[in-house]
Amino acid sequence: MLAISQIYRPDQVKMLFVAEAPGGGEKHFYHGNTNLYRTIRNAFEIVYGNFNSPEDFIKFFKSIGCFLDHLSQAPLDKTNRQARLEGRKSAVASLSSRINEMNPEIVVVLMKEITAFVESALGQPNIRSVQSLLVVPYPAGSHANKQNCISEITRILKQYGPESDFA
Repeated sequence: MLAISQIYRPDQVKMLFVAEAPGGGEKHFYHGNTNLYRTIRNAFEIVYGNFNSPEDFIKFFKSIGCFLDHLSQAPLDKTNRQARLEGRKSAVASLSSRINEMNPEIVVVLMKEITAFVESALGQPNIRSVQSLLVVPYPAGSHANKQNCISEITRILKQYGPESDFA
């Protein structure tokens, strides 16, 4: 899954979206076939207009300096709470290293439960580029969560997007 992500990583990441972990199988944000992809695309379409295809959206996402990464590069066991917690903890150093390499200005955490882990990654002395850490609810579990996620991402894009000195 890492390889598909790297194809779409901009040279300069301005806004880094951080989700918990990739799903298993063929589902991936950069394949345009996940709930998270549909939710983020929906928010971007509210701000920037409609996209003709998943590829058009993903190319636009990259062109304005956006990138989606994961706390953990490997899927996490969602049935075993302890294993999931350990997977999150063990992923912090790697995320910190990737953030240091990307130097984003803004980090958007796409799940409130992983905020402390992302904050820990950002707390390393080598991380200096991040000006804002923003947190939105993950768009799963209920229609309200999805709508709240869309609403929060829309607000973030309007505040930090290309029309407001983001580009």
